[in-house]
Amino acid sequence: MAQIGNCCNDQIVGVNDALCFTIVLDDTDGTAIDLWNDATTFVINGTIMVENNGTIGVAPTASLTVNGTPVGGFIVEPGEARSITMNDINSIGIVGAGGTPVGSTANVKVSFSLNYKF
Repeated sequence: MAQIGNCCNDQIVGVNDALCFTIVLDDTDGTAIDLWNDATTFVINGTIMVENNGTIGVAPTASLTVNGTPVGGFIVEPGEARSITMNDINSIGIVGAGGTPVGSTANVKVSFSLNYKF
C-alpha cells in the first residue's frame, strides 16, 4: 500500500499503481487511442499487458504505442495476450488494425503496473 502524506520519513518513497480496463477496439486507421499519459516529472517504469479477446479470423489486431512510438513487434492477434516491461513511460496508447468484415471489433483488456519514486 502506498504511504501518503506525512506517514513516512524516508528520503525516497516508492509507489506502485495498477490499472486494468477493457476497451472495444476497431480499426483505428493507424491512429493510437490514448490510454494513459504522465503529467508528472517522475520517471515511471512498469509492465503493460494487452489481451485481445476478439474472435480469431474476425477481430482486429491490437498494437501498443509507448511515448508516442509503436513498440516494435508488439502486435496482439485475436485470442492472444502479450506483456512488456519498460522504463521511462510517459504515455500508453493502442492501435487497432484490420478485422473482417470491415467494422469488426474486439474486447481488449489492457492492464499495467506503474512504479515510481518521489
